[in-house]
Amino acid sequence: MNPYFFGSSARPLYGVHHPPRAREGAARGVVLCYPFGQEYMRGHRAFRQLANLLSRQGWHVLRFDYSGTGDSAGAGTEARAEEWLEDVGQAVDELKDAAGLRQVTLIGLRLGAALATVATAHRNDIDRLILWDPVLRGADYLAEILEAVGVPAGGESGVAGITGFPLTPELHRGIASLDLTALGPPPASRVYLVTAQERAEVRSHARALAAAGAVVTDACVPSPGSWNEVDFFGSALVPQAIIRTIVGWLTEEER
Repeated sequence: MNPYFFGSSARPLYGVHHPPRAREGAARGVVLCYPFGQEYMRGHRAFRQLANLLSRQGWHVLRFDYSGTGDSAGAGTEARAEEWLEDVGQAVDELKDAAGLRQVTLIGLRLGAALATVATAHRNDIDRLILWDPVLRGADYLAEILEAVGVPAGGESGVAGITGFPLTPELHRGIASLDLTALGPPPASRVYLVTAQERAEVRSHARALAAAGAVVTDACVPSPGSWNEVDFFGSALVPQAIIRTIVGWLTEEER
């Protein structure tokens, strides 16, 4: 596990590269795209475990913090969704350069799934896209998280505190503009969708992706817990069944 900074000197991004522990076979890589706010905290341990399991199977894995989040440069009040989309592209380029890859797989959790999809919509170097409990429409997601903390969904006039994370009007507008259902063909020929509970809108999106020409795998893997929940046990959520499913998809396809 190699932590370091990459990207521009004006906006360095913090990343952690998990090099492959198994050396056989062709080089392959995965970029992990985190969710936002409390969901980042809840998903951090799950992403670490996923990265470790994939590295044992011979994958290069890069997980990173968006601008204005985690250990990357910038304050939370400076965060912009438009910059996060650029950050995803920089992370893809970084892993390709560092590992000598021509294509990479993207795995996005919650808002990270939306960012991964939109950021790579016009690229041709994404071989697989895995959307984990994806946010399909940013506006719906904002309504959900704002309702959870008792903030009116239309309140964009000032900075809202979302379980300790600032949601500025600029970030609000940027997230609200994300809409996977309005995109054209997916950036990858293979798309995987996995959810912890049945979600009709995700099933509908899977059908739309297949109609657009993607090879789609769609699965509901029942798992307890909510990404928005705040508990007294470190706030980590590690859905083992979903993690095993994702690792299984990638390792089986490579055989």
